[in-house]
Amino acid sequence: SMFYDRERGTTTYGDQPSAWIGKIGLIYPSDYGYATSGGTTTNRASCLEKELFSWDSSSYSDCKNNDYLYNSSIYQWTITPNSGLSNFVFHVSTSGSVYDYANYPGYSVSPVLYLNSNTLFTKGTGSKDNPFELDIDKEEASSKEFNLTINKLEELGVTINSGTPDFNTVATTDEGIYGAEDDLGTSYYFRGASENNYVKFAGFYWRIIRINGDGTIRMIYDGTSAHANGESSTDRQLQGTLFNALFTNNAYVGYMYGTPNSFIYEETHANTNDSEIKTVNDNWYKTNIEDKGYSKYVADAIYCNDRSLSSGPGTGTTSTKYMAYNRLETNKNPSLKCPQPNDKFTTSSSLGNGVLIYPVSLITADEIAYAGGKSQTSNSQYYLYDGQFYWTASPDSFLWRPNVWYVESDGSIRKGLVDSPYGLRPVISLKSDTTFSGNGTMDLPFEIVG
Repeated sequence: SMFYDRERGTTTYGDQPSAWIGKIGLIYPSDYGYATSGGTTTNRASCLEKELFSWDSSSYSDCKNNDYLYNSSIYQWTITPNSGLSNFVFHVSTSGSVYDYANYPGYSVSPVLYLNSNTLFTKGTGSKDNPFELDIDKEEASSKEFNLTINKLEELGVTINSGTPDFNTVATTDEGIYGAEDDLGTSYYFRGASENNYVKFAGFYWRIIRINGDGTIRMIYDGTSAHANGESSTDRQLQGTLFNALFTNNAYVGYMYGTPNSFIYEETHANTNDSEIKTVNDNWYKTNIEDKGYSKYVADAIYCNDRSLSSGPGTGTTSTKYMAYNRLETNKNPSLKCPQPNDKFTTSSSLGNGVLIYPVSLITADEIAYAGGKSQTSNSQYYLYDGQFYWTASPDSFLWRPNVWYVESDGSIRKGLVDSPYGLRPVISLKSDTTFSGNGTMDLPFEIVG
């Protein structure tokens, strides 16, 4: 777990980059560690703590032989450098242990890649003798057939616009649906005064924000009755709540936060303590969704609390700007991708950070911009306007106190002090195989069938 966290951290040697994006890569040391099932005389935890990541060869057992990534014939490079040395990179040795070593021409490369999430395996059981196989012909012949997001949009009876809207302007009319990349594929979002994104679920009304890249349906709470675009109503959100009751440190821009008195970024923004707004959100979800049996329809999804840095260290009381400031205030270029694994809030560690108890969070300021909002600019016509103040999940800055983006009563996006009592609008995602009746209008909203 230490390797896993450090691999996704921001500490580097000098000006070396902390990440690389491409089509092909290498394993992490943590991939190798997590791949062992343990030994015959030791359990998996002992293997990880004492053997696979140890220099002491006398402590090795057969843990490596129960690791499907181990190869006794070759030394394998990982993609992870030692941040304290200029030219040392970790590798898996033929003895089964992980070392760091200077650039060495004799070590081998084992390529690593990701398959698209909508890939179908039409043959095989995944065994050595009968591996999974892709049906390439079908994939190439009709990609839409296997694209969960496209299929879901077709089921909902909506069509997609081409191109990208102008985020320098607000959206005051129904501009339809556009596509943008998220962490799971292509997401399709509603923009402007949408008239066909109403959902009635669990006794409440919701508005669809977007179809996530995996086909799940992300939506935001919109009250106990249906509300028209442009309607101001306190019913469209829950009680006012502080984002965080504490406000003396960079840590408190987090939906969860770590150690406020630390001057190490990773410790400051560790996901150890619940924010005030997370506690309220979790309690609402448990009472109204979990305890009433509706959670079977709710999917795990990535909810981003983007704490990546634009300027400053992000620690203590030092002035800092977070990346949402660049995207929304400076560049007017929102994103649906969450840059750091630590900020991808999920219930499952296979999808994100795995720290959520319940699959509920907040809308991001970027999603507000995609929907038609803009920094410092009023808009009372788009579907996310409710005439009130409410929080997003996106940190803006730490100046003399921590600031997080919120939606103003005039529909604009602005930064607010975390100890301000703004409204809460829970965000959840419905499973991709959810079947609906209705047409998504205010009078005939989508409702789950079955």
